[in-house]
Amino acid sequence: MELRQLELLLTVIEARGYAPAGKLLHISHSAIHRQIRMLEQELDCPLLARSGRTVQATEPARLLVDLALQIRQEIAEAERRVSDLNDLRQGCRRIGTSSSILVSFLPAVLQRFSKKFPAVRLHLITGVADDLIDDLLAGKLDVTMIFNPSDLASSLPKVECEVLYHEAFDWAVGKGHPLAKRNKAGLPELVAYPLITLPQRSHLRRACDRLFEDKGLVPRVITEVENEEAIDKLIEINMGFALRSRRRPANAMIRCFRTQNRAIECEVGIVLPKKNYVPRAVTEFISMCREVKVPSG
Repeated sequence: MELRQLELLLTVIEARGYAPAGKLLHISHSAIHRQIRMLEQELDCPLLARSGRTVQATEPARLLVDLALQIRQEIAEAERRVSDLNDLRQGCRRIGTSSSILVSFLPAVLQRFSKKFPAVRLHLITGVADDLIDDLLAGKLDVTMIFNPSDLASSLPKVECEVLYHEAFDWAVGKGHPLAKRNKAGLPELVAYPLITLPQRSHLRRACDRLFEDKGLVPRVITEVENEEAIDKLIEINMGFALRSRRRPANAMIRCFRTQNRAIECEVGIVLPKKNYVPRAVTEFISMCREVKVPSG
């Protein structure tokens, strides 16, 4: 009995015939028939019984099918382990995130990862959450780190999410802004001024919109940009107010304050496509994200 014969038998049973099995394996059905006939002669028992245009497994064949499936799983597991070893010795993994998370959290993770796995390159791509998720589902990214990943739980069953920590935000204005000398301001006061924010495909933007919607307020959005550095520049020249992460470095040209003495919080977490196998380099990266101490805000 040869492994190749077991694979042929399993394929014929799964395809319910010699001809469809031949098409799947790109070999003639007569060659498959010959190998199975040799196996039947070796075991001295019939393995397949015809039923109209299809074939069905006999009881001995079902025993062999169980064996073939077990061997197939063991081979797949061996291939996965070899792939895992290779994955940590070479290659490139693509990680999508926001520029804010990249600056405030990921440096410590990247430093650890590159020290432990110097041969693995991490290709970092920044963008807004919806665009990153689109790239993840299209196979262009291996993993993403975004704000409020739980927002995806009901709308995207093809992904799985894990919250790592919470990011706090304050409202920010330039030193010359009318609210610059205030320690706090209510949302009704804020909407009197222009809002600088991220695009609507950003989860942080949607969290900001919900804050105002809950109070029945509609802010006047004047600028939508993807980069926090650009937002800071617009705040500095008093173009409007914006949310600003408390982990961002202090800026002498920017004044931050809270509403009702409370910071605005968003989840920060990992999003992966749901699949049976996750590359070892990705699981190691995620493990390090869990271990890294989150910097205080």
